[in-house]
Amino acid sequence: MNLTELKPPADFSKQRREYIGGSDCAAILGESQFSTPLQVFLRKKGILPPIEENPIMDFGHYFEPQLAAHFEQETGLKTRRVNQPITDPDFNFLKANIDRQVLAGKGLDSTAVLELKTTTSQRMKSLDGKLPREWYLQVIWYLGISRYSKAFIQVYLRDTCEFLEPQIIDPNPELFEEMKHKLVHWWRTYMEGEGRRPEPVNGEDALLLYPDSNPEQVVEITPAGYALYQELSQVRERKADLIKMEEHLKTKLKEKLGKAERLVCAGKTLVSWTSHSSTRIDSKAIRRDHPEFYKQYSKTTKTRRFLCH
Repeated sequence: MNLTELKPPADFSKQRREYIGGSDCAAILGESQFSTPLQVFLRKKGILPPIEENPIMDFGHYFEPQLAAHFEQETGLKTRRVNQPITDPDFNFLKANIDRQVLAGKGLDSTAVLELKTTTSQRMKSLDGKLPREWYLQVIWYLGISRYSKAFIQVYLRDTCEFLEPQIIDPNPELFEEMKHKLVHWWRTYMEGEGRRPEPVNGEDALLLYPDSNPEQVVEITPAGYALYQELSQVRERKADLIKMEEHLKTKLKEKLGKAERLVCAGKTLVSWTSHSSTRIDSKAIRRDHPEFYKQYSKTTKTRRFLCH
């Protein structure tokens, strides 16, 4: 079996435009660090292209069978692939594309969900070993749509080549119903409604909507706009004061550390100050000494610069 056979079908992205799946939930609900409600909307409308495959995604597709095999070995349970999404009985635009079914047996009373994930040890460490919110919402969605009574998450850390212990997640009916209510409202408002879109929530969203500026166009500010400008100015003043305070406190703690690398309390590291060496490309020197080489490997990125005067 090659990588092409392990990847979703070529028209999978087009099919996903017709419904809300588990991987859409966190973004639509505003709880994803990777996407936003507007970006999901633009992709489902075909205005933005599907997310491009990258080496990490390719690795995830390739490693799925190994992850499932490891789960079976560790638990003694059997799994099987699911080739079709499970559809909510009330709304045909709500679906679940689960990675595997876990078959009943070996102490498991009924069929369960198996979700397979690859990530890094740094990400798990930053979350103190807890599951990312996106994963949890995705699995709760799968449990709610499938009506299964249990789910497992099997995680592999790419950087340390380590399998984590499978985690069990139980259904959360209240959370699922809350999610379902919000997602149905979102779909009917934006996907079925005419002329409406989600509001931008960050700079990336704003740039998607307005990628180019017109130097000849000026907008006279409204009272509401001026209030936003004043609020932003006040926030920036507070931010500048906090940055100064942060630097002052960091310097005081560095004084406490001296040549030591860690400041601890009852064996727990509170602060570390470690030495590192880094090597970087001197782009200015390359541009000066080898202009043709610099031009050949330069990449122009288009953006808009926002200034608050």
